[in-house]
Amino acid sequence: MVLALHGFPDLPLTWRHQGPSFAKAGFRLVAPTLRGYAPSLRLPDVRVATLARDALSQITQLGGGPAVILGHDWGAVIAYAAASLGGPAQVRALVTLAVPHLGGALGALMYHPAQLIRSGYMLRFQREAAARAWLGAGDLDGVRALWARWSPGYTPEPEALNAVLDALRSPEALTATTAYYRQAVRPGAGESWRLMLAAVPCPALLLMGEDDGCIGWDFARRSAKPEYFPAGLTVTGLANAGHFAHQERPDEVNTAALAWLQRLGQSAHSHSGEP
Repeated sequence: MVLALHGFPDLPLTWRHQGPSFAKAGFRLVAPTLRGYAPSLRLPDVRVATLARDALSQITQLGGGPAVILGHDWGAVIAYAAASLGGPAQVRALVTLAVPHLGGALGALMYHPAQLIRSGYMLRFQREAAARAWLGAGDLDGVRALWARWSPGYTPEPEALNAVLDALRSPEALTATTAYYRQAVRPGAGESWRLMLAAVPCPALLLMGEDDGCIGWDFARRSAKPEYFPAGLTVTGLANAGHFAHQERPDEVNTAALAWLQRLGQSAHSHSGEP
């Protein structure tokens, strides 16, 4: 089973190009809606530790694992934390997109100060009113601007972008979905930081669009520190792709992810003595 976690500003529909390909390869892909992205999920706690527990609970409810977690953007952050919290018994592998492990990323900032500029929107989101005002101006012009900046040259499929805009159209939705950024640095985030900085005990594949306007490709490569991945980390760049690479270049993403998972499965069988 593959648990697919979306990011910001996005929805489970983001995985529409992955589901069929993964199913054809024998994987059941399940894509839940994260907290804050639906009226019934406007829950006050969106700390990473809580979101990681949500992911592990979903794995248990869907069959118990060990599962593969496919995560994009915030979904990648949650994936790293869930793997650290649940261990190999619940998470057997990670495929993450667009966001490297935070432990390596913090150390890479001194070599890539331009990343601080790319991530400047996070400071704006520290104030609820400022986040709502900027994102919600006009016809959610701020949301549109993030997509355009993060995936330069990409024209989103209307179905996908309109669904995101509809989901985020209310002030309550903008407050709930940007709370991820505020709660990450507020009191009570200690456990979340321990999980975000912990080593990942399962094999991981990081796929990065080389034109990503949110997380720079060179910054991501420097962030890939093996000490945070004792079971192994593979980093692959995708040419002519930005932050939403799985939507921009779905065939390339699917091929890379499924080939890596297949090799991982063959290696596991080899080490276990199975045919």
